[in-house]
This record gives sequence, C-alpha cells and structure tokens, in this order.
Amino acid sequence: MLLSWNLSTYHFLDPDEGRNAEVAREMMVSNDYLVPQLDGLPYLDKPIVYFAVAAATMELLGPTERAARLPAWVFTLASLVLVGRWARRRWGADAGWLAVVALATMPLVTGYSRTVIFDSALAACATAAILWLWDGRPVLGWAAVGVGVLVKGPIALAIPLLAVVPACVVTGRGVRRLFPPAGLLAFLAVALPWFLAVTARHPDFPRYVFVEETFQRVTTGRFHRTAPPWYFLPILLIGTLPWTVPALARIATWRDAWRARRVDPAAADVALLASWVLAPLLFLTLNQSKLPQYVLPLLPALALAAAWNLTQHGHRLAWRWSAGVLVAIGGALLTLPWWLPAPVRMTPETKAAIPPTAMALGGAALVAATLLAIAVRRARLGLAGFAYALPVLVVPLISTSLMRAVGDERSAYRLAAVVAEALRQAPGGEGDVLGIAAYPPSLPFYLRRPVIVATATGQELTSNWIAARAAQYRDRPGSPLRSAEAWRDALARCARATVFVTRTGDEAIRAELAVALPLLAVEGRYAAYGPCRPGPG
Repeated sequence: MLLSWNLSTYHFLDPDEGRNAEVAREMMVSNDYLVPQLDGLPYLDKPIVYFAVAAATMELLGPTERAARLPAWVFTLASLVLVGRWARRRWGADAGWLAVVALATMPLVTGYSRTVIFDSALAACATAAILWLWDGRPVLGWAAVGVGVLVKGPIALAIPLLAVVPACVVTGRGVRRLFPPAGLLAFLAVALPWFLAVTARHPDFPRYVFVEETFQRVTTGRFHRTAPPWYFLPILLIGTLPWTVPALARIATWRDAWRARRVDPAAADVALLASWVLAPLLFLTLNQSKLPQYVLPLLPALALAAAWNLTQHGHRLAWRWSAGVLVAIGGALLTLPWWLPAPVRMTPETKAAIPPTAMALGGAALVAATLLAIAVRRARLGLAGFAYALPVLVVPLISTSLMRAVGDERSAYRLAAVVAEALRQAPGGEGDVLGIAAYPPSLPFYLRRPVIVATATGQELTSNWIAARAAQYRDRPGSPLRSAEAWRDALARCARATVFVTRTGDEAIRAELAVALPLLAVEGRYAAYGPCRPGPG
C-alpha cells in the first residue's frame, strides 16, 4: 500500500518525531511499559499506548524509523477499515470503497499516517467510538474511548461526545442510550488501571493531567500555541483536497436533510456527519492550544460525506468545480519555482529537491483533472475515484528526494554519526555527550544512549512534565540534568571523554568551546565540539 511507501527512507522530523521515537526506544530497552521515559526521566506528557505499540514494534524490527512510524500507519489502516465497513453497510459497496479511498488520499491523513505522533491513533479511536456509539454498540464505543484516552488523554473523550450527543439530540434518538452502565464500566476497565498505576508512582500526576495539560491548555495561552479563530478552517479545507468539493457539494440542500432527520435514516446519518465536523471544530477553535493535526479525527466524516454524495447523487456532482481545483493546484505547483518566496532557512539539498517534486505533483493534478472529465463523460465511478485520489497517491513516490533532504535538515542523524565516530576514537572507545542548553530531540535515538544536558530550566527536552520538575530531577543520582554552568566544570576536569553540543546561535558558548576543543560538525541548529580527552590533572 502506498501509505507505507518510504517509511524509512528519510530521518526523523524533529522535534516531535525524534522525541517520541526516543521515548519508545527507551521503553523497549528498559521493558518498563508503565511509565514512559525520556533521557532516563519520567515523561508523562502523553499516555502510554503509542509508545508501547512503537516499543513493541522495535522489539521485533529494531529501533529504526520504520518501526517508530509503523504504529501510525497501522492506526490509519484501522480508520480506513472502520469507515469503509460502515459506509458499505449503510450505503452500498461503492460507498464503502470510495470512503476508504477518500480518507486514505486526504493530504493530512497521508502525511500523518507516516509520522511519529499520536493523532492518527487518536483519530482511529475517535472514529471507532463515534460509529459504534451511533450504531447502538455503546460498550464497544466506550471501550474505544478508553483506548483513545490512553493515546492522548481527555480529548479522546471530548471529540466522540461532541460528535454524537448533538446528533442524537437533533434526530430524536435520545442521549441516555449512549451512557449504559456496562459502557461506562468498559471505559473504566480500559483507562483506569494505567492511570491508577502511574498515580501510585507519581502522586501529582492527576493534577498535571486535569489541571495543567487539560484545563490550562484549553483555557490559557501558556503553551504558546494560540492562533486566530479561523486557524483550522483553511487546514480542514486544504487538508482534504480534492475531496473537499464532493464532500461539501450538497451543503446548500441542508434544509432537506434537516427536515427529514427524524424519519429518514440516511438524513440522520448526514446529521451525524455534520455534527462530527462542526461541534468538535467549534471546541478546537475555542481551545487556546492549536496545531494542524488536531483536526485529524474530523476527516473521516468528510470522507464519508464525499462517498455518500458521489454514490447517491452521481459522480458528475460538482465535477467542474473539482476539475477546476485540480487545474489550479496543478498550475500553482508547476509554476512554484517562480513565485515561491525564499525561506529563511533551507539547505541546498532541500532547495534543489523542491522544484522537481512540485512539478511532478502539479503534472499529476492536471492528469487527474483530465481523468475526471473522461470519467464523467464515460460514466465511470471507479475512474472518477482514481482521479480524485491520484494527486495524493503519487506523493510518496515522487517525494523521496525531498523528504530525504528535509529529514537530513531536521534530524540529528548526521550529527549523531559524527559524535559517535569521535567517541569511538577516544581513549577506551567511549565517553559522554553533553548538551549545553541544547537537546537535539533525535540525537539520543541515533546514538542509542541518553544525553547529559546542562540546563537552567529543563525546557530543552520539550517536556512540560520534566521542565516543571527539573530541580527535583537534577538531584537524582545518575540524572542526565546538570546545572546550567556544569558544562564548564566538565570541560575543565574532563573526567571522561566528552563531546559538547550547543546551539549554532550561542556565539559566546561556541567561542569558549573553540578555545579548548576542535569543532566536529555544524549540523542545522546545532554544533558539536570535542571530545575533551581525560588526562593527569
């Protein structure tokens, strides 16, 4: 399947991929499948499920990019199976395969199906919960909510309820049937044991989850992810292209569906799809923490809407609009080298890879527009579905060079190779790596070892849990955290061969290091010096 193409041909895109993969790798090494760890410290910013699945995958395949990304791909497949089976059962075989193709070839879904983050897993759990709750299988639905909570916390409870409860209210189905005692028991049986076990080890965990990571994230801007109210709208529209057009093509007839919502099962399903998008979208808009991937759980509803419209109202539906969008995309990509503004930071390899990738994708979009016109003339639904899917289908095939260049730019892979070789040549063939107010997220993963960090706040590890407890963790025996000035003592004493890593923009620190140590490498945002060599005195 093309979704799995090139899962391991490019390196991690820091910070998220490198950090999450390292947490999974440390779980694999320690065999502690209860409390995730980052750099040997508790990492409770996210729950256990994705890390555990990735760690188990690494047990089988080794600690590689493919093993770390494979769980996101598997959870995406689960979403495809869920929407395909539901659409087939509701609206027929054509709707089933169209829903699968539509969801699989939405740009956001394709992109995050190969990324080491939690949102593809959350989307699968939310999709299962919504469809099972709507279909009158609340025990299964609440079990899926429980798994979702263990993927990404309370948001997995909010999205299904925001989708299903309003739909039940407006269609007259009643809300009480969603909350049977057996369903709530299933939720507790899935989610509560891990929560209690972690709380036993870390008594402040409940406050962190419910106050800091939920209430404050929703209501305050302390996480520096605020954005304007319209933030998610272009992401939702562009992230589903070109399926956006058939999904929304019948929106002008919403009054007909509204009037029939209590008597027509198909109209009731349409009400569910509308609620699935609108109510969570309103919640995410009010949320003070915003990132593009937050809308992933909403996309199955748009895929189902596209499948419903194309099968029930014909694949001629709004096809000229769809073809026009494809032509516009194709033209923009073919001319991209002439109008794209020069980025502030871009390696020569990335810059060289963009034009051929953009031109190939632009050509695919123009071919797709042509195929759609042929499909309409010949009344071929299958060809129309292929035309809608083609631009995204080819992305994994044509983006290898670009993704490899971006991965080299964003990851610490090349830095790790230089550091590892320098330590191999040190006396005894071993030593330490010390980050000076610096922690390249994927560096420990590629080195297969923790990194010492001299830090005032601990924020370099991109963990709110660790940063809030940096002083406490710094005093632990064997802790990787050191005081902000400890690197100078390590440089002066050099009890072990040590490579020092700092940010390229920290000129004063780099000047101080350059007096004592050779420069090993400058890779992206980081520079490495050393190693210092232990000796008498």
